Amino acid sequence: MFKKVFTLGLFLILFASFVFSVRLIDPLSKELTNNDSFVGSVSPGNKMELIFSKELTNKYQSLEVVSSSISNSKFEIKYEKESIKLFIFVPVNADIGREVVSVKFVGSFGSELLDLGVDVVSGALGVSPVSNVEVNSFVDSKAGYKFYFVNNTDAEAIFLIESDLPANWVNLDSFSLKNEPLRIVVPKRSSIEEFFVVYPRIEGEREFKTRVFFENAFKDFSFKINALPTLKSKFQNVLYGLPFYSFSLLPSYFLNGLISFGMN
Repeated sequence: MFKKVFTLGLFLILFASFVFSVRLIDPLSKELTNNDSFVGSVSPGNKMELIFSKELTNKYQSLEVVSSSISNSKFEIKYEKESIKLFIFVPVNADIGREVVSVKFVGSFGSELLDLGVDVVSGALGVSPVSNVEVNSFVDSKAGYKFYFVNNTDAEAIFLIESDLPANWVNLDSFSLKNEPLRIVVPKRSSIEEFFVVYPRIEGEREFKTRVFFENAFKDFSFKINALPTLKSKFQNVLYGLPFYSFSLLPSYFLNGLISFGMN
């Protein structure tokens, strides 16, 4: 009788040790089961990173995505020494609500199919300027406009900032013709402050607009730059108007530039 009980107990211990389990360590830390397989939230147009531990679960060698209810979603899998990472790319036009991504884990003792619950949410991201809508700066010097970004999802969020300024006003290189949007990455469940930098090329006041894209929406903001002259810009203005045949007029042109700079 004792031998049977011992054998049964040993069998149960061995069986329990061979039971396949999946441990999610990021963005949530939990044991995933068929009854509880929710893995977090993400906004449209963003990427969700899931990290499954190999150390806190029975060993498995591979992972594959079987199906997804997220239309036009894409996936990437990376194998590391102690974990497997699954990246879920959610399109900008994704439907809002609870979606299901079916995945299969294959281990030494078999495989397990799990329906991962992913909440595609709207309204969890936010952006606003931080009380510096008008900035004074010098010609060719940078002027920073601070933005406050909020991300209340379980995935990183991407914000893109565009403006109606010329390309060389948003690049340090005054000869640049590239007018690419500024890309801001906000980590999961966090808020950050970042600057949109402008390099005014001529003196005077100028109003401009920015458009911030996020999720499947955008917000517009208006700003003003007051560019003050520098000695260099004054000399450049003088030289631009200098007659090429009157080199004898150079001293008076430079003198006018200095006087004009001093009056400003």
